[in-house]
Amino acid sequence: MKNTAILCLLLALPAGAAGPREGINTAAGEAEYRVTDAELVEIEGFTSPEGDIPCAPKSYSNNWHYKFYSPSSGEWLLVNACGPGFMNVAKNIPDRASEEPTKRLPPSFADPGTVLKKMAADGVFSGTGDARNREILMKVRNLPAKDGRPAGCYWTVSQGRAKALADCEAEKTWKLGGAAAPKLAAGAAIKGADTAGRYTRLAVEAARRKYPGAQFLGVESLVDKTGSSKCLIADDGWAFIFYSPELSSSVTVGACKGKVALGGVDFSGKFSGISTLDMVPQQFKDSDAALTHVPPACRNYSTLTMKLKNFKPKFSPFAGHNLIWSVDCGSSRHLVDGYTGAYLGLEKK
Repeated sequence: MKNTAILCLLLALPAGAAGPREGINTAAGEAEYRVTDAELVEIEGFTSPEGDIPCAPKSYSNNWHYKFYSPSSGEWLLVNACGPGFMNVAKNIPDRASEEPTKRLPPSFADPGTVLKKMAADGVFSGTGDARNREILMKVRNLPAKDGRPAGCYWTVSQGRAKALADCEAEKTWKLGGAAAPKLAAGAAIKGADTAGRYTRLAVEAARRKYPGAQFLGVESLVDKTGSSKCLIADDGWAFIFYSPELSSSVTVGACKGKVALGGVDFSGKFSGISTLDMVPQQFKDSDAALTHVPPACRNYSTLTMKLKNFKPKFSPFAGHNLIWSVDCGSSRHLVDGYTGAYLGLEKK
């Protein structure tokens, strides 16, 4: 099992792709380890037109997101996994608990590829993209009765403004209309409550108390649309990455909700290549301000990955700019200048 999981995590091409079924046992095991009465109530992910996700280590967009509900505690867990590969798990604290699913998914439902083929045949949805550029959001959960449809399990599929619905067995489909959700305007002010800049001085001090001479190399986290970390404790909040000459290796300081602690999470697993980086200055454009400048469509995702690095000139993903915020939404990566907040454009991942 261990070797299989490692293999799945390393593959990033269609050959290593997985649908939601392949990861259910992995996700359920992690949820049940933490909550004895965990029930799977939702699965979500950004897929290719074939309905697959290429498994990749510690990449939020390259994993299926399994949501579990505990009837005894009234709480939700979100487990990120792809096939046998497990990424992480965290409590899910919704803004509106009344809109969250609480009813267990049925044991049988159509796979995403079948759903997309049925929708295309019925003319209600036709998604675009490929294994690397996935913009089709697919979600399966129980929905209440609406517009003549009975309550039950449904797949919701969307890309941009296009949106469609299918019953869980992919026998019937519906094209969804109505007004588009309100969008954040480009450059609109965002003020985050738990941004990276709030913790920079504290993280640097904590790292250097333990490891004198530690060099600040970058910071990252899963964030909401305000540029605030989506976390409960320091270990799953902002990850400040340092290089310790004493250890000849990297160390991490986590930060969340006003606290810092050694040993946070490296969410994307890509803070390797230390020789390609320079030290990050302690003064930079904060995460909420940087997020203001990415395209509105990206900012309207519920979860994004943000990462700040200071590249040596020959290794920069955007010539002429070294201190760069990268913002991942779906399978797209947007670059923002870390000094000025100016939008630089898309990076090819």
